[in-house]
Amino acid sequence: MTYLALLPGLICGIAVGAEDLRRRRVPRLWIAAGSAAQMIAVVILALATNTMFLAVQAPAFALLCAILQTGLALARPRALGFGDVTCTFMVGLSVGLLGLEAVVAWWLAMGVLGLAWMWLWLRFDPQRDTEFAGKVPFAPAIVVSAVVVVAGCVLW
Repeated sequence: MTYLALLPGLICGIAVGAEDLRRRRVPRLWIAAGSAAQMIAVVILALATNTMFLAVQAPAFALLCAILQTGLALARPRALGFGDVTCTFMVGLSVGLLGLEAVVAWWLAMGVLGLAWMWLWLRFDPQRDTEFAGKVPFAPAIVVSAVVVVAGCVLW
């Protein structure tokens, strides 16, 4: 039943990714609601399985991932925004629940899928006639990578 505890952050992540595609913004209220719902699910799972370390593990990995994403955003200004960092934290709560191997696989998937996504977006940019021309929404790559890794971990 661990997979049910992964759903709040991933479902909210899908909604955030869709919003980033449509309007090129990541709503902080959705991030806060998704993070809170995911943390509640983590605590419930930790209590149900009598493994309170999960309540420490998931937010620790999420915070680590958000710090790494902040470092990447600062290394190349305007490439990643604060919305991408907060989206990484929210989705990191879900992936962090599965442990270090899942987090590493998520970052590898995010790198591979993110590069492919950026290439495809810049090649077929549907917003090339707007003020967002040449800017790639990265939240969908973050979320899709997490969904792929979580599905792989759950099905494995």
